[in-house]
Amino acid sequence: MGITRRDLLRGVAVGSAGLVLGACGSNGAPAGGDDGPEVDAGEPRPIAPPESTPVVDRFPLGISAGDLHGDRVVVWTRHAGTAPLAAFAWRVEGDTYLEELGPFTATPAAEGFTHVPITGLRPGARYRYAFFELVGETRSGRSIIGKFRAPIADDALETLTFGALSCTDKGRSTDPIWRAAEEDNLDAFLFLGDNAYCESTDLAGYRKDYQDHYGRDAHIALRASTGHYITWDDHELANNVNPENIPPAQLEAAFACFFEHSPYLRDTAHPNRFWRSARWGRTLEVFVLDTRSERKPSTRTTANAEYLSSAQLAWLEAGLAASPCVFKVIMNSVPITNMPTVWDVAPADRWEGYAAQRTRILSFIDSQQIKGVAWVAGDFHLAFISKVSSSGAGAMQREILVGPGGQTANPLWTTLNGPQFQYRTGTNNFTKLMFDPATRAITVTYTNGGGEAFHTELVTL
Repeated sequence: MGITRRDLLRGVAVGSAGLVLGACGSNGAPAGGDDGPEVDAGEPRPIAPPESTPVVDRFPLGISAGDLHGDRVVVWTRHAGTAPLAAFAWRVEGDTYLEELGPFTATPAAEGFTHVPITGLRPGARYRYAFFELVGETRSGRSIIGKFRAPIADDALETLTFGALSCTDKGRSTDPIWRAAEEDNLDAFLFLGDNAYCESTDLAGYRKDYQDHYGRDAHIALRASTGHYITWDDHELANNVNPENIPPAQLEAAFACFFEHSPYLRDTAHPNRFWRSARWGRTLEVFVLDTRSERKPSTRTTANAEYLSSAQLAWLEAGLAASPCVFKVIMNSVPITNMPTVWDVAPADRWEGYAAQRTRILSFIDSQQIKGVAWVAGDFHLAFISKVSSSGAGAMQREILVGPGGQTANPLWTTLNGPQFQYRTGTNNFTKLMFDPATRAITVTYTNGGGEAFHTELVTL
């Protein structure tokens, strides 16, 4: 029997799929202290399967898990009730529950947004998780059930499969998002930006825009179907935003809403910094960039152009140089590829408009002979696989443009021809990236809203 949308949203087991599903605020802490929940090591912890507790409707945006790093993941929800909350996670094999972690204290912040770090994960293990309303210590009601996989061990080499998506406007079909949510073999998911389209200037308005997008059934299902890493693009702030002239209060509201709706913990020293990296063994390291909020358009045509802040650029260079992984996956919301001349009518909103810094990072990767760099981007309302440059700096580097998940196709997709562009399409899709460290190749598969894998391409790095 196939998996239906109702099954996805109820978060019940369906045959061998073991389906689990299921939104952000204060930092949670394990009930047993900073080292994790209190567990009696002498005896097995009894397991209470989450399905034995009824689902309640007080988690309107579902749940999600993200920022997977080492033995920790951050789980998230928005709770519309008043009962105390706790989060639990279960290590599973198929539909069998092997180990329970928790309870982890879940303390909602304003508007019920809740972030909880789950610690003590086993490398490479698969987990389910849920939030529970409590009456005393009794689990009286729960969210839908989500799932994620912990990053593989530091020295492990194995093939990994990530999903990826960008540009999911609420006025468009959600079919490609549903197709992504129905995948049961993804190790993690990359959201490349324009995940919500905002037309707001204050926190209340941003919250409504996010909830209009993230509250859709397909998005709830996808966010709960696997762990994910997320960046933003202009529409989470304002269309074609200039961070040098956006009102500071509006910029802070956009940041606050982004963190409210993302399974990320805010850095107390740098509360608006979300660029970060995470390793999956020696197979890949994912670098999450913020290419929107730190750019300085006033420097664009100068020798000191800043598309990334100097701090973020130095961090990226150091991380790429130090990474032991076969693949270095750079989450880059707007492409770095040198586009055909017809695109140069409007270069200011992408890396090419900041030529000096673009040349610096590409030349650094080339000169340091850093192998396995895969730029992964969104934004353009089309998909492509390209050489970053037709010649010069970056000519040996590759970029994979993913999505759009729900947008009108950019008519300029037909201008992207070989030999620089290996493939291009204007079809709405979600993208699978299979990383094989043995062959140093990425298998890129584009799947449309009807579930057809309409193109597969091998990218060898």
